[in-house]
Amino acid sequence: MRQPIGDVDHIEPEVADDAAAPEPPRPPQVARPAFVVICLAVTLVHLVLVFFFVAPANPISQRLNGPIQAWVSPYFEQNWLLFAPNPESNKTQILARTGWTTATGDHATSDWFDISAVDKAGTRHNPYPSHTTQNMLRRAWSAYQSSHPDGDESTSDGALLRAKYLRNLAVQRVTPHSPHAFEVVQVKVVTEPIAPPGQSPSNEPYTRVLPWWTVTTDGN
Repeated sequence: MRQPIGDVDHIEPEVADDAAAPEPPRPPQVARPAFVVICLAVTLVHLVLVFFFVAPANPISQRLNGPIQAWVSPYFEQNWLLFAPNPESNKTQILARTGWTTATGDHATSDWFDISAVDKAGTRHNPYPSHTTQNMLRRAWSAYQSSHPDGDESTSDGALLRAKYLRNLAVQRVTPHSPHAFEVVQVKVVTEPIAPPGQSPSNEPYTRVLPWWTVTTDGN
């Protein structure tokens, strides 16, 4: 008996494997080699600049003193304090206050906030204190003081970098304790000489108030 034509199942024609659609060409993978080359170049430049920073004075280091100082300080500073530590001879108290514009257009100023006390609290009674709480703020002030011995005007790129570094640390320390956003920040440093055991300090504490620094509205 013949099967009706309408009952015949529809059969898809078979397609040979050779007739399959070819895969689209893949783009050349150049991102990874380029990234490796950039990393190697940055590493090489970093090693060369650090080498000339720690090497004895020579014509090349003297000619490139500006770029070398700008690259190394303050993030890659090299010194021998690990092998010949220099104990602090002064007690340094670093304070900051902020200023902002109120809704009525008036200028308001906060009280002085001891930002160094926050670091000291994180170091005291801590068996494994971090380098951040022990030295970052203190070294930032030391770097600023050495680059601004006669005033607060930055006369070089290195001095400007140190001023921005101290400003950013002050903003970072005071922001969590500020109830609102601020527009300017000011730093005050009180330095008190450390007297030998059993003696009183020979000099009175010295206070240095830095100028107001402008920051963004979110305090950064």
